[in-house]
Amino acid sequence: MENRVGRAGLGEVIGWVTALVTDVLGADVAGADVLGADVAGAVDLDLVSDAGVLELVRAADRAVWLLAAARGVAIRAMVAREAAENVARCVPAEILHRDHGHTLQRCRVLVTEAVRRGAYPRLLAAEAAGVVSDAQASAIARALGQLPDDLGAQVLGRCEASLVELAATLDPAELAMAGWRILEHEAPERADEILGERLAREEARARRNRGLRLSDDGHGAMHIKGQLPIADGEELAAILNAHAESAWKRHLDDAEGVEQPPRDKKLLLADALMAVVRAHQTHRQAPMHGGDRPRLHVFLHLADLMRGLGEMVLGSGGCISAREARRLACDCDLTPIVLNADGIPLDVGRTERLVNPQLRAAVVARDRGCVFPGCDRGPVECEVHHIQPWWAHGPTALPNLVLLCPRHHRRCEPGRHHAWDDDHPDRWHVRLGPDQLPQVIPPRGHDPTRTPIRHTRFTMRR
Repeated sequence: MENRVGRAGLGEVIGWVTALVTDVLGADVAGADVLGADVAGAVDLDLVSDAGVLELVRAADRAVWLLAAARGVAIRAMVAREAAENVARCVPAEILHRDHGHTLQRCRVLVTEAVRRGAYPRLLAAEAAGVVSDAQASAIARALGQLPDDLGAQVLGRCEASLVELAATLDPAELAMAGWRILEHEAPERADEILGERLAREEARARRNRGLRLSDDGHGAMHIKGQLPIADGEELAAILNAHAESAWKRHLDDAEGVEQPPRDKKLLLADALMAVVRAHQTHRQAPMHGGDRPRLHVFLHLADLMRGLGEMVLGSGGCISAREARRLACDCDLTPIVLNADGIPLDVGRTERLVNPQLRAAVVARDRGCVFPGCDRGPVECEVHHIQPWWAHGPTALPNLVLLCPRHHRRCEPGRHHAWDDDHPDRWHVRLGPDQLPQVIPPRGHDPTRTPIRHTRFTMRR
C-alpha cells in the first residue's frame, strides 16, 4: 500500500501546492516540471529507479518549503488583522493548536518566526521561490535580528542578500553562525564595537530570560529544561563535573566490579545533580516557607489507603511506589492527601476568601496545573480561580476552585457587568463537569457548538 504513491498521487499534491503558492505567494512554480521523466507515469514506486525515488524525495521536500512559506504569509495576515482575537477570542498560537497537529510551544514558535521573517523582503522572495527551506529561513531571520538596527538599511540589506545566497551551501546551523562573519565583511570599521555591544545585550538578555522548568513525562521520569547566563552555567557545570569525575574515579577504582559502570557522561551528571540536592537536604539548608520546611505532597486513593497497596501520586502528577515514598520520607517531609474513588480530594472547603495551603494542596491534587486545554503551566505557576467569584458570594471551597495560569485566569475571569453565570457566547467559561473535574466552554468564534473541552491530563487520567 505504501509503495503505491507514485506519479498520479504526487502529481495531484504538486498541482495543489502550485496553485496555492501561485495564489498566496505570487510565485511561478512549474509543478509539472518538478519531477523528471523517470518518475512520469509511474503508479507503483517499485517501478521507479533509485534515482527517481531520490528525485521524488527532493520534489516533496521543496513542496514542504513552499507550503511553509504560504503558511507564513497566512500567519502574518492573521496577526496583523488580529483575526484570532476577533473571531475566536484567543491568541494566534492557539488557533494553530486547535487541530492538535503541533504542540502549543511549537505553535508559538511558528507565529514568532513568521512575524520575524516579515521584516526581510529578500528572504520572503527566496522562500516564495523555494530556494530556502523553512529551517534556513528561520536561521537567517534570527541572525539578521541580532544585528543592530543602526547599521543602516543598505548594510542590513547586503547582509540579508549574502545570507540568502549562502543558503545554497550552508545548512541552518551554519547560517545561524554566519551573521557576524558577514558583518565583519560588510561593515569592518564597526565590527569590534558592535560585537562588544552584542555581548552586553546577550548578557542582559540571558540574565532576563534565565529560568528552569520541571515537568513529569508521564512515564516515571522528570524532564528538566532551562537556561542560565553563561557565567552561572559555568559555576553549575564546575560543581556537577567535579561530582561526576569523582563518581567516574570510584568506578575505575572498583576492582571487584560491584558497581555497574555508567553508560555515558549524561548519567554521571544526573547523579551529580542529585548528589548536590541530597547534600543540601542533609544540612537542612532549604529556605523556610510559612514557618515550615519545604514538603512533598503525596496523593493516594482511600481504597488503597485501606488496603495498604497501590501507587502514590506526587504533586507533579508522577506516580511512585509505596517503597519509593518510604525512601523519600527519610529525607523529606511528606503530606498525604486522600482522594475518593473519582480522584477528587475529600472535602476540605473553607469559608475564607483566600485559599489556605491545605485547600490549595487539594486543588493541586485534582488539577495538577492550569486546567485550560493545551496549557503546560504547572501548579507552581498557577493561581486559584473562583468559578463563582467571591464578589458574587462564591465559596472558597474545592467545588468552586480551579487552577489557572495568570494569562488564562484573565481570559476566564467573569466581568462584573454581567451575572457571573451568564452564558455569554463570546467569552470563555470554566465550570466543573458532573464528575467534578474542570472543563472549559469556548466562545462561539472558537467552536460554533460551544462543546465543553478538557485538558488532556483529565481525558487521559490514570
